Amino acid sequence: MYNEEVEKAMLYFMIFEKAEFELSENDFINTINKKIINAINKLKISKQKISILSISEQIKDEKNILEYLSNLDTYTIGSTAENIYEKLKELTKKRETFLLAKEITKEAKETENIDLLIEKAISKLQKIEMQTEKQENFVSLIARTTDLIEKNINKKDDLSYYTGFFDLDALTDGLHKGELTIIGARPGVGKTTFALQIAERIAGYKKSVMFVSLEMSEEQIIQKILAKKARVNSRKIRNGYLTSEELDRIYIKSGEISDLPLLLYTKLSSIQQIEIEARKLKNKEKLDLLIIDYLQLVRNLGNFKSREQEVADISRTLKLLSLELEIPIIALCQLNRNAVKNEPTLADIRESGSIEQDADNVIFLYQEDVEDNRVTVDLQKQRAGNTGKLKLKFNKILSEFVNLER
Repeated sequence: MYNEEVEKAMLYFMIFEKAEFELSENDFINTINKKIINAINKLKISKQKISILSISEQIKDEKNILEYLSNLDTYTIGSTAENIYEKLKELTKKRETFLLAKEITKEAKETENIDLLIEKAISKLQKIEMQTEKQENFVSLIARTTDLIEKNINKKDDLSYYTGFFDLDALTDGLHKGELTIIGARPGVGKTTFALQIAERIAGYKKSVMFVSLEMSEEQIIQKILAKKARVNSRKIRNGYLTSEELDRIYIKSGEISDLPLLLYTKLSSIQQIEIEARKLKNKEKLDLLIIDYLQLVRNLGNFKSREQEVADISRTLKLLSLELEIPIIALCQLNRNAVKNEPTLADIRESGSIEQDADNVIFLYQEDVEDNRVTVDLQKQRAGNTGKLKLKFNKILSEFVNLER
């Protein structure tokens, strides 16, 4: 699983023929070749010219590096840059597959959840096949970061991850991949409606949304969506007292929402089940956002001394899952009774302080006056930005939050 001639030929094409390929030291076995590719990547980051002189300046601990670089052309006879690149990546894939097979063999003997191990293995195999997993050395991390900055510039007008709540989006710039957002409220304030409205909007941009509910049926969720879309009293939908005109509107809107990539799950009760399904969808490239309603109803199949430890493990799992799957995750959360009389604080999150620690963003919903139809949306934590408050109108009859006129 190592070919020194292929490694040297690849370096020749990158240095002398200016071939553009994304490679790292993990694609090479030879120690000097590792140093050379690292030097090339550093020069790329700093936008410097790549030559044997500039590379030798980066590798001062190798005495004969100039001679070594000058002789690289010996290994390119009868080959093209593309052909050599394919051979090199094939060797990398073989090494990574071999190491993964050893890892799976070891874990299979010890795991209690073979389905989860299988989905993780599939995900890792896909990354090996596509070679999308970036290497862990610092040079590669810098290259990845600058590439992300450029991508952010190119997609600055992309609103597909925006919630649709203008003042909230002004604070957060929408949802972000790799972030866990906690939305906390007492019962009856509308946290499910709030999350479902976000889900529907983002699904409208053809983003695949996995919505996990542990307290509502699929039919109840769809009724909420239809009440808002068709402008029909949700209670009338529930009890059947609908006019023919209202029924016609529901039929029309039913057809419209049927195309949404919104996947509803109401039978998943444990964090392990949720993780397995999320990984399955991601492995099929059918997951852009995960929403869980709500966190304290999720069970954990592990052995824990207290419910607090159990919930802490769940929140940590969700945070790590958002990073690994590169998706935003929203988890709804029940607040303590203390939040009924006072403005909620981070201390009011029920059962575990670790939820607040794991979360990138924490949003509270509450009503200062129960007779008022306005709900305060309080962004109390944002790891990457400012906090702040805003108000929305909550139309309970239509299961809808509405932006207030400015």
